[in-house]
Amino acid sequence: MRVLVVSDEVNKFLYSPQIKKIAGNVDLIISCGDLPEYYLDYLVSMLGKPLYYVCGNHDQYDIRAKNAVYDAAYGNDFYQSALNYNRDGNFGGINLDRRSVSLGNMSFFGLEGSMRYNRGDHQYTEQEMKRKIYRLVPKLWWNRFRRGRFADILVTHAPPLDIHDGKDLPHRGFEGFRWFIEKFRPKYLLHGHIHLYDRNIPRETEYLGTRVINCYDYQILDLN
Repeated sequence: MRVLVVSDEVNKFLYSPQIKKIAGNVDLIISCGDLPEYYLDYLVSMLGKPLYYVCGNHDQYDIRAKNAVYDAAYGNDFYQSALNYNRDGNFGGINLDRRSVSLGNMSFFGLEGSMRYNRGDHQYTEQEMKRKIYRLVPKLWWNRFRRGRFADILVTHAPPLDIHDGKDLPHRGFEGFRWFIEKFRPKYLLHGHIHLYDRNIPRETEYLGTRVINCYDYQILDLN
């Protein structure tokens, strides 16, 4: 399965007619969050492929405030196109958060958001994220019963603790994601949230047999 994974930044080449040259042969689009609706809608419209996504911490802070998004760096509210938190899908996309989806012979699980550091809607404490993970356990065991394995791909916004993450609270990874890997051994963990401006910073790390991949900007992956 060939997959276009996007996160955190609108890529000017994907957001153009060149997208068909770059990603015209993908089977699926995955968003790891922090992307505007218009961009995801464009990808779906141009490629004609299904989209599955999780929300990032900047996608939507308050769905009741006219898409007002608080930017801590500037200390004020500004307005942008924000993801609609409709779990049944919008703009051609399906929200993967707390869901299990089987596509072909592969199973996908999703967990949205980042560490809680201000009033954001898609931010969680460590304990809140662990409770979200525990609610997935029955689905994981059912997948093990049907397929012989717990999970193939976990899609998240934030990374696991001490893998690709930062030291500041907003960019710290979740210990719960490491626990997920240790217990359920997915083949892949795809995340965003950590912007890569230095080519020397690793994009991929293997942890207990799981390929943890930072999909900042975009990646085209062959998921085997």
